[in-house]
Amino acid sequence: MMRKLILLTVAGFTAVLFVACQKQPRATFDPRSASEFFPLPPKAVWTYKVDSKSQHTTYVVTDTVVGQKYVPALNVTGMVVEEYYNLDRGGVRPIVYTSHNGYLDRLSGLAYQKQDIEAPAWGRSEEGEFMPQLLAPNLDWSSKIYPFGHISGAFDISQTHHTYFEPEAIVVPAGSFLGCIRIDSDARYEGGTYAQKGNKNLKLTYRDWYAPNVGLIKTVVLEGGPGGSEMEHVELLRYSIPSAAGGATGAADNRGAPSVGNSAADAPQSAKSPAVSAKTN
Repeated sequence: MMRKLILLTVAGFTAVLFVACQKQPRATFDPRSASEFFPLPPKAVWTYKVDSKSQHTTYVVTDTVVGQKYVPALNVTGMVVEEYYNLDRGGVRPIVYTSHNGYLDRLSGLAYQKQDIEAPAWGRSEEGEFMPQLLAPNLDWSSKIYPFGHISGAFDISQTHHTYFEPEAIVVPAGSFLGCIRIDSDARYEGGTYAQKGNKNLKLTYRDWYAPNVGLIKTVVLEGGPGGSEMEHVELLRYSIPSAAGGATGAADNRGAPSVGNSAADAPQSAKSPAVSAKTN
């Protein structure tokens, strides 16, 4: 009798697990959402928690969209995003996104001088083909980052990217998100000091998850390649994105606090984030 009771109990528990698994929501990719994974409407705000094992610290980065602006120092017109890092020497730093041949390009390593955006004397950090303007599964492309512009002797970062659709929900402190696209980026540091005899090229893998109508929600940085140890872990805490009707959509953190602004100065940042743009420092 006892054995029968145990068997019935196990069978019942297994059935509950099966039903629970069956009820888990799954998504399919909607091609109409391709332009919605990197929204940059003015006054949109994302706040991220960065757990940096490489720097043995945890900090918060907030990105706020300023809007479309002409930047005389760069002679470009682009979408300006301000990053604020709650670190020593952090402060607010601008990033400028421009579009070219179906991709977003990113200019960083910038600063404010009397409210004007200025580039440092050595130039600016340039990342062409940062990500496609239309994001979909199974895309492949290559890109290059010039962290110190094109000055002689500086290293660069060569990247290859591939996109995957995530049918199951991705859960972070800001909420549970369905229909995400994951971008895997393999980055190799080359030239400059990495070209010297005896120096091994640094290799990193970035995994970035983007949710439609929200943007970046999670990043994991792995040392040495896809099977490497985790160096950085980034998750979205809260966000606020103005809607076309003039309202706002978003999520509060676990204290119910409203969304606020972000950024970090000398920290490694992540591949695709408006907030945690990491491979350049």
